Amino acid sequence: MDGIGHVSHLEFHLIMKKILLLIILLGLLVSMGWLIYSIQEKEENEELVEERVKSIPSITIKSLAGQKVLISDLSNGNGTLLIYFNSTCEICQLELQKIEERIADFKIGQIILVSSQELKELESFIDSNLWIKSPNVDLLLDEQMEVAAYYGVRSVPSIFCYDSNGKLKGKYNGFTKVDLLLKGIGIEAEVEP
Repeated sequence: MDGIGHVSHLEFHLIMKKILLLIILLGLLVSMGWLIYSIQEKEENEELVEERVKSIPSITIKSLAGQKVLISDLSNGNGTLLIYFNSTCEICQLELQKIEERIADFKIGQIILVSSQELKELESFIDSNLWIKSPNVDLLLDEQMEVAAYYGVRSVPSIFCYDSNGKLKGKYNGFTKVDLLLKGIGIEAEVEP
């Protein structure tokens, strides 16, 4: 009887190992399926974002004064530079400093700065960057992160260049040369040395 019990015990362990192997295999298959689904969904979302950003968005968000503003109304038929930024981001600060140095070149263009930061966080930034109060510059607050979602912003600065017809001519992540931005909004400027 001990021999039969011992064989049953071995068979039991073999069955359990097969069941465990089957569970692991099923887990791997489910994981692979989820991974493929996630990749496909991400690609579809990126394609949707690509299609959406081809023209200036008709999204309403708040100005610094607390007024609701339709982003597409701000371009005024000019080439438009939309920059999604964060005032504490060093790369954003560098990009905006370079734009400030060349602000005169943007006189026939529109610059729209958008941030998800609260106004209190932006106050010292605004005070130290008076060029932001130029007539062709708008700073908007993306409190609900609608613009970030619309553009699929993953990093700052995220920069979008639109021509005078509101059509996308270029998009950039990270520091971008000002001449490239000017060209993207249809302004030819002298190239920096």
